[in-house]
Amino acid sequence: MNADSRPERDPAPPGDAPPAHLPATLPLLADLRLAALWVPAAPLGLTALPSADGAAPAGDWLDVVPLPDGRLALAVGDLVGPAPRPGAVTGLRTVLRQALYTTPTLTEALEQIDRAAGIDDALHGASLTVVVVGPDGELEHARGAHPPALVSGPGGLAPLPGQAYGPLGVGAAPPVPATARLARGETILLYSDDLVEGRGRTSTGRGPGQEVLLDPEAPVDDPAAVCARLAARAPRGGVAVLAAHRPLVPVEPFRLVLPVDPFALSPLRETVTRWLEAAGVAPRTVVAAPMVVSELAANAIEHAYPEGSDGEIRVGAELTGAGLCITVADDGTWQPPEEDADDDDDEEAGFGLAVVRDLCDALVVEPGPAGTTVTAVLAVGRPVAVGDTPRPGPTAVPEMFAVQPGEAPGVLYVRGDVDLPAVATLRAALLDAAADGERCVLDLSATTLFASAGVRLLHQLDPGTDLCVVAPPGSVARPVLELTGLAHLLSDRAESA
Repeated sequence: MNADSRPERDPAPPGDAPPAHLPATLPLLADLRLAALWVPAAPLGLTALPSADGAAPAGDWLDVVPLPDGRLALAVGDLVGPAPRPGAVTGLRTVLRQALYTTPTLTEALEQIDRAAGIDDALHGASLTVVVVGPDGELEHARGAHPPALVSGPGGLAPLPGQAYGPLGVGAAPPVPATARLARGETILLYSDDLVEGRGRTSTGRGPGQEVLLDPEAPVDDPAAVCARLAARAPRGGVAVLAAHRPLVPVEPFRLVLPVDPFALSPLRETVTRWLEAAGVAPRTVVAAPMVVSELAANAIEHAYPEGSDGEIRVGAELTGAGLCITVADDGTWQPPEEDADDDDDEEAGFGLAVVRDLCDALVVEPGPAGTTVTAVLAVGRPVAVGDTPRPGPTAVPEMFAVQPGEAPGVLYVRGDVDLPAVATLRAALLDAAADGERCVLDLSATTLFASAGVRLLHQLDPGTDLCVVAPPGSVARPVLELTGLAHLLSDRAESA
């Protein structure tokens, strides 16, 4: 295995969310690995007015903008002065995004930004480096009064060639883009000008970019590590660093064909989880996405094929500009809910798709004579690191499903995945615990999945059953129960019967 094929590890989510003048997350792409780090400046004894989100204003900023044509714009810049007006950076980012979206060329976008900086005193004299990355590694870049972006290669870091232009909004000619190419295995770095000697200048007698050095052992295929090493060059902070690595091998789409068998769902979730972790997906999505895949596959197993019939279910997942795109397709025919549910189970249909809709950003069901395809999209991204953040440890392996009685009568502790195959065991345990009409406490604190089959079971219980469900905030089961009309059963602690 070459060094580039190692799965990149995301920075752990920072203790505080990124301030409002930074993007909340960076896009997660199959062919470009991104990381960003912002370190606030150490106080100089001056009191600055806080911004709207309560954070001290800052001039160093960065942004990543997915463009409608599939390209990706990277930007790093700085505003003039030690304490810019609160909201000024957010305003500049808004102007930049609008210009990139509404103008056909980078040249016209930069002209629009320059005009805006000439009108708004807070943006007057701002510096900026913009790099637009195409799907095949082609680059279009420009800079105004800002250091050039650097590209890592066999000889170390080298600046992107191109002319330096003046600050924004001062009457100088707007930056004119140049072109280059990011080869596979290379990393491009954008950084605020605090890392070099003076705004947009370099030391006499040395080429551009030579002030920013990485030690020979720096892992240039790990953008997060590159950002951390560069930021360490600014001892007083006040620095923004953005890195994009083009891997030797992009993240391949996930493809799997399943039999029509409920017991195939658990191995499916495990396989999807491994693919997501190898792709560098954030931990929150590693929890949500396998559940979405499992729910859609379970829905196809239950509704597309008659009981006992053969067939297959095709599962796919890939990283796109829109996010994580999941597809589940079958060759069967979904029966209408009134035909698919029997008289004692009329609430059975719909929980799976209801849970998926609440977990996803988009859901499309496309039925047809040859089968049904369901497409779900989840927004995925990497956090922008703030300050020095630790790396996550290895992901824990989920426990096997088990229902264990507590010391007090009527208390049940559930561990592992509550999915379609597990429901029969859980139903029997619940009925036994509530057989004498006593109160039953179901503790779901240790569940690693609570699928729609478990939701359905709780809805189907006799309304007269005195049931209390324990799923504390932060547990896997709690948001599912809240989203599916079962919040009235919740209690934050188990009570002995």
